Amino acid sequence: MGKMGNPHWLPGVSGNPGGRSRELAQQQSAARLEAASHSIEGIAYLVKVMRNEAEATQYRLKAATELLNRGLGTPQMQVDIDVIVSRKINEMSLDELRQLEERLAGSLTSTVPLLIEGQLDPIKQPEGSDG
Repeated sequence: MGKMGNPHWLPGVSGNPGGRSRELAQQQSAARLEAASHSIEGIAYLVKVMRNEAEATQYRLKAATELLNRGLGTPQMQVDIDVIVSRKINEMSLDELRQLEERLAGSLTSTVPLLIEGQLDPIKQPEGSDG
């Protein structure tokens, strides 16, 4: 079995020299531990807000949502994207593929169908196509 990792990296040289410092990692770890030590109190407060009929509905709903998200996890999101491609992906140039990637990423917030414009090979056109 071959060596793991990138064969172009030298031993002892970081692949991410500007990455997170040890000090920052220790601070983040300490902050997580501190937050975790108050989690039971935080959950109790959210339950109190959720059950308090004197609170505005928006705050009660927010508290209930936060409790559900922590207990069950955030709901999965399903995204339907309509893509109309008039060329095969393996026939696109690198620039066209980059544009496709950008448009697909942007389509997650758009309801407009994505249209990739280009020329079809006249020999390989589907039957019933106008060209």
